[in-house]
Amino acid sequence: MPDTQPLTSGDPRVLGAYTLTGRLGEGGQGVVFLGMRGEERHAIKLLHGPVGDERAAFLREVELAKHVARFCTAQVVDAGFDEGRPYIVSEYVAGPSLYREVMRTGPKSGGALERLAVGTATALAAIHRAGIVHRDFKPQNVLLGPDGPRVIDFGLARVLDAAATQSGRGVGTPAYMAPEQITAALVTGAADVFSWGATMCFAANAIAPFGQDSVAPVLHRILTAPPELGRLDGYLRELVAACLDKDARNRPTSRELLYALLGDSDGVPAEVLRSPPPHLPEAPPLADPEITGAAPDVYHLPAPRPPVAPSGSGGYGGPPGSGGDREARGSGQGYGGPYPSSGDGPAAGRSQDTQDVRSSQRASAANRAGLAVSCALLVSAAALVAVFVPGFRTGSAPAPQAAGPSGSQPALERPQPAESPSSRERQETRGREEPTEPVPPPRVEPVGVGVPGLAGLDRSAAVKALRRAGLEAGDVNEVDSGQRIGQVLNSRPVAGSLVAKGTKVDLDVSAGLAVPALKGMTRKAAEQALARAGLAAGAVSRSCSPEPAGQVLASAPAAGKRVAGGSTVALVVSQHGTKVPAVTGQSRDSALAALKAAGFAVEQRAQVVTDLGEVDLVLAQSVAPGGCAKPGRTVTITVGVAGQTTPDPGEPDPDPTPTPSS
Repeated sequence: MPDTQPLTSGDPRVLGAYTLTGRLGEGGQGVVFLGMRGEERHAIKLLHGPVGDERAAFLREVELAKHVARFCTAQVVDAGFDEGRPYIVSEYVAGPSLYREVMRTGPKSGGALERLAVGTATALAAIHRAGIVHRDFKPQNVLLGPDGPRVIDFGLARVLDAAATQSGRGVGTPAYMAPEQITAALVTGAADVFSWGATMCFAANAIAPFGQDSVAPVLHRILTAPPELGRLDGYLRELVAACLDKDARNRPTSRELLYALLGDSDGVPAEVLRSPPPHLPEAPPLADPEITGAAPDVYHLPAPRPPVAPSGSGGYGGPPGSGGDREARGSGQGYGGPYPSSGDGPAAGRSQDTQDVRSSQRASAANRAGLAVSCALLVSAAALVAVFVPGFRTGSAPAPQAAGPSGSQPALERPQPAESPSSRERQETRGREEPTEPVPPPRVEPVGVGVPGLAGLDRSAAVKALRRAGLEAGDVNEVDSGQRIGQVLNSRPVAGSLVAKGTKVDLDVSAGLAVPALKGMTRKAAEQALARAGLAAGAVSRSCSPEPAGQVLASAPAAGKRVAGGSTVALVVSQHGTKVPAVTGQSRDSALAALKAAGFAVEQRAQVVTDLGEVDLVLAQSVAPGGCAKPGRTVTITVGVAGQTTPDPGEPDPDPTPTPSS
């Protein structure tokens, strides 16, 4: 469950109908609060700044977001404004973000990675189905709830960015942006598919595919360099690579992506997968980025383009005069073209909805026809192979066939002259003598040395493995990670790559996690900070201090030290007051000086002693040494004094000594 921190003095206590009970986190766009409405908990994001002229767009996009299917997403339920600053109310998900979980526990693999891929792709398909482009899909926007991954902040990127810009804060995470977002080109759902691929790379490797260092190098690599797929393997590696294609037209759609993950994308027409739902209104016309010089704010997915009629035909799906040409016969522009004022077009009173339905039906029919033609071509090719290949194997090719009447089709059905028995016997004998099995192609030996798998090894063990393989260790990049310090996380080139012997292989090595600065925090806040950093609070000791009681004075290991994820950090907590010095056994003068230097008042009490060695020594003190007491408190010391040894004046001598005179 996400850590909830107390509200600060500047935080609101109420937003609309929701009572705020704590903070869930803060980022460049706003602060996320835990809000209550009755017995229901909600996550409420209050943006840092106003949205300016985007107020109407904000409310419109929120309404669209409410209609996104609730599986695999945190449903948007409400929105409003607080002194000009917008806030968004969504379903509360009790779980950390994918970014925090990977940084705390390390990369995901196997079934956990596949479940994450399917869950997030399902959410992306649902978001696109509602006519929304996320525009900011990244590990921070994937929450790992108890029932699976949930995607948040979908469709609100434009408004969130406007608020972040007006508040003077940073916008977005460039490591997961698609090339078209960088170059101010048309942004569609293909940008989300690119971001999905980058997010899966992070989940598998704990690092984005184009790095996550300074902004300029990351953007340059996104535009020009191939992605580092790391430990991704199998079909998921191939699918992520397709999603990270720099040309948006070559990427799969979100639905194609989901079908591929589920293992069934065959037979689904691309036009169907790319279409927005029929109940959504058309998107407004898009500005040309080359003319305006700015990125258009496109949130709706583009509608499918109608198929173009084959050249030379009067319509789509058949020759002129056939059923497929019936609607386009009068225009001469093929399927979907404008109808003339007269001819065979639809009646003037036909509604646009009817035309859309018929267009959709014709597109489906065209797709089925195209599929049938493809199947027919495959069958024909198989028949040709069956006819020609045996002839080549026996050394005699079949005689060329005469052309049909049109000169375009071979007359395969024309009867062939009967073979003589002797020729047939020769062919059968030759077939028995010569093998008919296909000769396997010559084996091609791989050129180069394969990079061994190094992930999980210690740095020294990885260097030895590289040397055994005939390679050398290159640059070592220390990366923040929850894995043990010195463990190899990734290599470049990746494991399995073929490289020349002696090539240097760069290593990404875990640098552990840095202990956060805890001094000055309360004990509870320090424990929460350690949990956010992937660490745990250890033993707690107390020390006298003028600081408020319960405030952290120090930690062990100290702030900035690096440790493995999950390590415990001991805390030293303040106990308000001054440490009372130990003065018992010291001389009276020394005890008085030490207590007064510590800020205490001193009161003396005498005690008669028979041992002359205890005279003028402190025999006891009223406050135990080592304890904490407020400055100015009175400490009573007991000092030893000698007993009286001569008679008092006026008393007779009990045993007078006789003198010589007497």
